[in-house]
Amino acid sequence: MENKNILFTLLLIVLPLFCLVGQNNKGLTSSKSTQSVIVSLGTEYCFADTKESVTKQSPLKNIDMSFGLRIKYPTNFGYRVNVGYSTFTGSDGASVSRSYSFASKTIQLSAMGEYTLSFGEAYETSSTPNSIYFFAGVGLLNCRANLDYYPKANYQYKADTNNSPFIPFGMGYQYNFSNNFQLGVEYNVRWSFSDYLDGFKPPRSASKSMDMLQGFSITLGYKIMGCRE
Repeated sequence: MENKNILFTLLLIVLPLFCLVGQNNKGLTSSKSTQSVIVSLGTEYCFADTKESVTKQSPLKNIDMSFGLRIKYPTNFGYRVNVGYSTFTGSDGASVSRSYSFASKTIQLSAMGEYTLSFGEAYETSSTPNSIYFFAGVGLLNCRANLDYYPKANYQYKADTNNSPFIPFGMGYQYNFSNNFQLGVEYNVRWSFSDYLDGFKPPRSASKSMDMLQGFSITLGYKIMGCRE
């Protein structure tokens, strides 16, 4: 029930943002700005306090998906509003001293600024099909970790829901088809302000401080408003 209430709250926040973006695009931008819906699917890895390497985290259990709205201006600057969902796992492997593993789920809401560099052959009636973009912004995530562990003195564990701001940044490549579809790949980093994405915090001397998510995604977009530049 608590997760449902948090999800409902996040939706109440993001829906007005989508409306404001649409109004802004109609009233304040030129006819050459573009508006696209973006969906993505990929893997997400958690860099936290577990001893086992992140390369051993299962890509089948570390899933990241998102839905967003992107606005791009003729100046190549733009912004994107995203709602995301991630699952990720980790463990101490064969470590008997800590005997620890986790499986976490997060819901994320973020707003990011973007800068795009376009390249490739262009025709009079179409834009260059290839683009590389860079992004950074701010966001809020809700995380809940499911723990399997043997309690150890001086360690703090948190299996209930916790909220944290985070900083998303990264880069991506996108190919723009002539039928308004867009296909690409994206590398993302989500630097959180929480040390409990993995559900526990060791003593300060052994802690890596704030946990971080990192992953790759396939992106699919569709231009819903705007004209070719």
